[in-house]
Amino acid sequence: MKKIFEYIGEKIIFLVNYLGNLSILIITSLKKTIKLKKKEDILKYIKEIGSESMPLVGIIALFTGMVLVMETASALKKFGAEMYSGGLVSISMIRELGPVLIALIVAGRVGASIAAEIGVMKITEQIDALYVMAVDPVEYLVSPRVLAGLISLPSLFILSFFISIFGGYLVGVYTVGISSGVFLYQSFKYVGIKDFLIGLLKVLVFSIIIINVSSYQGLNAYGGAEGVGRASTYAVVSSFFFIILANLIITGLFYFI
Repeated sequence: MKKIFEYIGEKIIFLVNYLGNLSILIITSLKKTIKLKKKEDILKYIKEIGSESMPLVGIIALFTGMVLVMETASALKKFGAEMYSGGLVSISMIRELGPVLIALIVAGRVGASIAAEIGVMKITEQIDALYVMAVDPVEYLVSPRVLAGLISLPSLFILSFFISIFGGYLVGVYTVGISSGVFLYQSFKYVGIKDFLIGLLKVLVFSIIIINVSSYQGLNAYGGAEGVGRASTYAVVSSFFFIILANLIITGLFYFI
């Protein structure tokens, strides 16, 4: 019984320590982002986070829009309301699916890369060399990526929204038989400024989570090559968890409270 309580206590202490250190890193990186002096690397990180993720995000958004119309139109057709499938696609993508899908794609594609890159620097003592040269690793490695993420993810979010509607349009008009004008009208009729702003807020929060969680895992990597792999895995898994949790909290705050 004693060992069980000790095990639970160790896990609680580890969790509190992890959340505390991660919160400090998030606050510090955001402060450094505002005062960022070296901006040369931001375009490189925007390319890495945003531009190189764009093809994958576009394809997934296209297929998601198609699937949503296929599923909703077949159900709504029983009630003669298949024309509303366009509205369901747009609302789903701008409120929930769009922000979450983009965040999961970027976390899987970029988060692991960030954790591995910074993890290698940590294990090869390059991080210690930065301290010796009086260079803050957070300002040098994390803050430029945070700023690049805050620019890239909203852009991907807007792009995915229109691509998903286009995918739904292809299926709705050419397969289901909905009038093109009706489909497009219904697609934008129910999307309000509140929905757009909340979707935008979600991707901004998700970008902060992804970059900081991945950077934290890299900065705390240990144990050689195995440690780098472990940091990359933990970065993706932790990012997924916090993305879903943050999505739940934001949705609850703005739509149900």
